Amino acid sequence: MRIDSDGNMELTAEENQDLMDRLDIPESEYDDPPVEIECVGIENEVATFKATNTKTGKSVEMVFDLMDDDD
Repeated sequence: MRIDSDGNMELTAEENQDLMDRLDIPESEYDDPPVEIECVGIENEVATFKATNTKTGKSVEMVFDLMDDDD
């Protein structure tokens, strides 16, 4: 996962598929998934996000290690 210059989260294909599976998003909704993602904390070089299926209310926590930006 990375955050682009506009502040948008970019997931790898594997991360995205895992998220869709964990939130029970049907394949028919992949083009416009009912997902809201919010950052809930950054601590000790770890960023924690909460992803919620806005149709069902199901949510999961996603945790990522922070990396230095070499650009």
